[in-house]
Amino acid sequence: MKTHFFDVTDIVLYVEKETSVSGIQRVSFEVIKRMVDRHGTQFVHLSYWDRARREYVAIPSDFIAEMDEFDPDILSAVFFGKGARTRQETAPTLERYRNRPMKYWFHYLRSSVHALRGNEAHFNKHNSSILEWRNFKAGVLPETEPKIYDLERTLVSKMAQKGDRLVVLGATWAIDGLDACLQGLADNQGVEISQLIHDLIPIITPEHIAGDFSQEFYRWLKTSMGYCTSYFGNSKNTSKDLKAFMDEIGVERPILTVPLAQKFTVVDSKTAPKPMKGPAGPYKTRVDRTLGLRREILNLSKVPFVLVVGTMESRKNIWRLAQAWQRLSREEGLNVPKLVFAGKPGWYNDDFNQLMRGTDNLGGWVQFADRPTDTELGYLYETCVFTAMVSFYEGWGLPIGEGLSFGKTGVVADNSSMPEVGGDMVEYCDAHSLDSIHAACRKLIADPAYREVLEAKIAATKLRTWDDVTNDFVDLLSNEPLLEREK
Repeated sequence: MKTHFFDVTDIVLYVEKETSVSGIQRVSFEVIKRMVDRHGTQFVHLSYWDRARREYVAIPSDFIAEMDEFDPDILSAVFFGKGARTRQETAPTLERYRNRPMKYWFHYLRSSVHALRGNEAHFNKHNSSILEWRNFKAGVLPETEPKIYDLERTLVSKMAQKGDRLVVLGATWAIDGLDACLQGLADNQGVEISQLIHDLIPIITPEHIAGDFSQEFYRWLKTSMGYCTSYFGNSKNTSKDLKAFMDEIGVERPILTVPLAQKFTVVDSKTAPKPMKGPAGPYKTRVDRTLGLRREILNLSKVPFVLVVGTMESRKNIWRLAQAWQRLSREEGLNVPKLVFAGKPGWYNDDFNQLMRGTDNLGGWVQFADRPTDTELGYLYETCVFTAMVSFYEGWGLPIGEGLSFGKTGVVADNSSMPEVGGDMVEYCDAHSLDSIHAACRKLIADPAYREVLEAKIAATKLRTWDDVTNDFVDLLSNEPLLEREK
């Protein structure tokens, strides 16, 4: 039986800085775990580009079989050993900074000052207390010690045999030296390499991409055709875009489509406060769902709001959406919700930022949730009126499906992959037309009965889950003939 190597270079880079997990990383972990369950650890290995040694190495997958879920602590211990700060070693309220030393120590000193001053409100805002802070500084830590992993690292070129498969599910472009290494594995070892393509946005909408990323992405994608024997697309539209790219450069490769998920999954529940014990009545449910939330997040839900999730960049078309909201706010007799943007700042937002500064956030009609945790994001989905995603282009459109998983319809741009996610459960608009965006938003605001019709369709629809995505990958990777022909 052939051996499967799963590239985790993107996960190595991610857990070096971050403490949470995104959707595709969760998929990567689950695919590897289920491949181990199906084929055994002797036939499944993890591989990654070691930047320090400039070597492509493999490690055993045994530890994956012992993990219940993607755990940044364990992965940090595997890849970085004792150098990684574990959750147990992280001060209360500083979880998000634990892999960012400068920010961690800045906020550590800041919180120490608040503790000395007896400022309980500072800690309450982060669901902690001065007592918890003092216990941490006194060395009162959880009894369980993090396990240290010392796994043997072997050059993939020394292990791989002809016909073995290397699967790359993450984004690995612009990593110096990796392309040449993969080309060598294909040429010298006869390894079959499959790459998941998330989108072709850098070369389809280069006007929204900073620096020379578009040129770098084009070069990487063209280069990958030299060593990849097959590709996966994360949507029908992405697969179509990839096929058009191949036609342009005169290359043919099999492309299999595995659509991403619609369901939303809270992945940082380990760090969230536990609900109170007792029967889950309506009052207790309302109290429990606010646990682990910053006060500024709770404040957003005091009045009805429409939720926009994602990095705030020009491709998301947020300037036009804000313009539509400004028009809506001036209509007499229309009970307009606020517009809440949940995410982090992105590229080329000068027009949007100028509009916000010049109008004082449209007179308060627009508010922001900066970098919400998954728990906070789930709360915003649950309490919003509907969602909005009016991007010029998307590779999939996760926020659309995540909103659907909370029973919330949305205003969605009718382009790229987004109709694959929204189906007949959302109201569509033309991303290039302010009138169209305004009309779609107004329809959902002014006609609650129509919203209820769409919400009934959502309730009657079986939404695609991350389990579905994982099972599709595992089935395709275990069914070799499928990887040899184009869909």
